Amino acid sequence: MELGNNIRARRTDLGMTLDALAERSHVSRAMLSDIEREAKSPTIRTITQIATGLGCTVSELLGEPAPQREQDLQVLRKSQRQILVEPQSGVERHLLSPSLVRRGIEINWLVVPPGESTGVFPPQPSGTVEHITVVRGTLRCRLGANEVVLEEGDSITFPADVEQVFSNHEKKPARCLLIMDSSGKHP
Repeated sequence: MELGNNIRARRTDLGMTLDALAERSHVSRAMLSDIEREAKSPTIRTITQIATGLGCTVSELLGEPAPQREQDLQVLRKSQRQILVEPQSGVERHLLSPSLVRRGIEINWLVVPPGESTGVFPPQPSGTVEHITVVRGTLRCRLGANEVVLEEGDSITFPADVEQVFSNHEKKPARCLLIMDSSGKHP
C-alpha cells in the first residue's frame, strides 16, 4: 500500500504543510511524518481524520484507480478489495466500490468483532450523508448525542457531520454495509 506517498502527494498538491494538516486533522505532526514515511501504520480512525483534514475520502488516500470509461463493467473480486484493519480492535473496513469514489460515493463492508468498537470517528464535512444496514449481528451507533441500536436487517441514514462510534456488545461479529455520500448534493 502506498498510503504515505498518497497522503504526502495530496498534502503538497494542496500547498499544505505538515503543521497545517496536523491542525486540520487533529493528528500530531510527528505521527503524520511517520505515516508519510511509512514508518508507522495508522489506525482506521487516524486515516479518516487525515482524509477529513485533506478534504477527501479514505478511498482516495488508498489510491483507488478511477475507471477508464463510465460504461466499463467493473468487477471487484473479494480478493482484490482494499481492506483496512484496526490493529487493536480488529475492526475491518472493506472498500466495495472503488469506481464510485470519484463521484463522492463510497460503499464499504464493515466488520466489528464481538466486544469491540471503532473508536471515535471525526465528523465528516457538512453535506455528507451515511447509511448503514446491519446484515448480521447487532450494532450500537453513537451519532453525536444520539444512540441507536440496530439489529440484523435494520438500517439508519444520517447526516455524518457529527462524531461517530460504532460498537458491538454481542458475542458474534457485526457485519454491516456502510455507504457514504459526500457528493454534497443533498437537500
